[in-house]
Amino acid sequence: MEKKSIAGLCFLFLILFVAQEIVVTEARTCEHLADTYRGPCFTDASCDDHCKNKAHLISGTCHRLQCFCTQNC
Repeated sequence: MEKKSIAGLCFLFLILFVAQEIVVTEARTCEHLADTYRGPCFTDASCDDHCKNKAHLISGTCHRLQCFCTQNC
């Protein structure tokens, strides 16, 4: 009887170990007006380049002719 309970317990632990899911969380991002970008923002590429290379942030996009940079919050 004792061997059956130990075997059952080992089997239960094996099932729990195999059934674990790894949860990956994504970092929250915040968007703010690029204060060093000059002129109207017509293309996302120029804004993205500015935010990545000059402000050292994640990315940039144009909204209402203004450049907004994205960074981790």
